[in-house]
Amino acid sequence: MKLIRRKNKVSSHHSPSERKYILGDNTSFVVDEAYNTLRSNIIFSMPGKGCKVVEFTSCGMSDGKSINVLNTAITFAETNVKVLLIDCDLRRPNINRLLARKSSPGLTNVLVNACALEDAIVRIDDYNLDVIFSGYLPPNPSELLSSEALAELMETLKERYDYIFIDTPPVSAVIDAAVISKYTNGAVIVVRPGSTKKEELVNIVSQLEFADAKIVGFVLNCVDDEHGGYYYRGKYKYNYTYAYVHGAESTKTAKNTKSNSKNESQKSK
Repeated sequence: MKLIRRKNKVSSHHSPSERKYILGDNTSFVVDEAYNTLRSNIIFSMPGKGCKVVEFTSCGMSDGKSINVLNTAITFAETNVKVLLIDCDLRRPNINRLLARKSSPGLTNVLVNACALEDAIVRIDDYNLDVIFSGYLPPNPSELLSSEALAELMETLKERYDYIFIDTPPVSAVIDAAVISKYTNGAVIVVRPGSTKKEELVNIVSQLEFADAKIVGFVLNCVDDEHGGYYYRGKYKYNYTYAYVHGAESTKTAKNTKSNSKNESQKSK
């Protein structure tokens, strides 16, 4: 597997606070290895040929789903496969802010035939990554994500890419993530201890499973030292955990996520 060396040119456009979150040449070995482990687990959970589509969601806002899906996409793109990242959070889009890109035609523009698909795909050469930003904020995001236009678009994109990663809104806020699940091969749930409540996690798992989504794992974000975290660049604490769901009952899985992650955790940003 050929690895592509990532560059830091894009990060020079970020604010200092944003720069420390995105993977780059200065990222620690521990953080790199954690995302590599996450990448391997996603690959092994989705065997077979053809494009794989993975959505990242969370229980609430500010849980870290956007930075996680971006870094995961970057990690996959380093292996010289064709990767696309789509910002499907049409209510509070964040990918363009993380990449310090101005508003441009994006997903919503394509869905309403306001621009061509090629005009909405942004190439991030420094990361060997293609991105489709959210586009303008529509008054009817759920309707757009349920439209036949999105179904046709996804079929077109799956013919072009090996992996497609989708940033979706928190499930506890709206149903968009569950709606998008019909286009995906799996879902990763970002959990923030101290913020995410057990009842919320049980609910999000139930909603996704009701939509026939395959939950392939959980990512623990912002875990403090008391729970096995560590300081990242001297200020922010992270400990990302990836755990498989092996066909267990959804409620039991949600309740046991924390205890299981202590045994299977891999630290990362």
